[in-house]
Amino acid sequence: MKETYETLKHMLSSIEYSKHSCHICADLKVIAVLVGLQAAYTMFCCFLCQWDSRDRKKHFIKNVWPKRQKSFLIPGVKNEENEPPVASEKNFLPPLHIKLGLIRIMLKRWIVEEVDFSTYV
Repeated sequence: MKETYETLKHMLSSIEYSKHSCHICADLKVIAVLVGLQAAYTMFCCFLCQWDSRDRKKHFIKNVWPKRQKSFLIPGVKNEENEPPVASEKNFLPPLHIKLGLIRIMLKRWIVEEVDFSTYV
């Protein structure tokens, strides 16, 4: 299953997210899709990526650019492809130790050693 706007929107509707409206913990790519950014901007997910650049094909190749015409840039208008299905306050990134998989490794070790989890709560 690809992480696209359509699949995430379908997934949110199938779990009835509008009823529950819980927080969503995801990586940068999924959060970029949930915010409504275009697919090309998921590598550098920041607020500046919400505004369009000039040429997507020659963006990293061309060094000297001509002046922009007024029709290309409309101040205050964001370059979002889709309407965000989730409020941005409900999205947050997981802590780094979860991203590195240390929790998964630790849980596997606890299961093998049969550790009492009530001591850690």
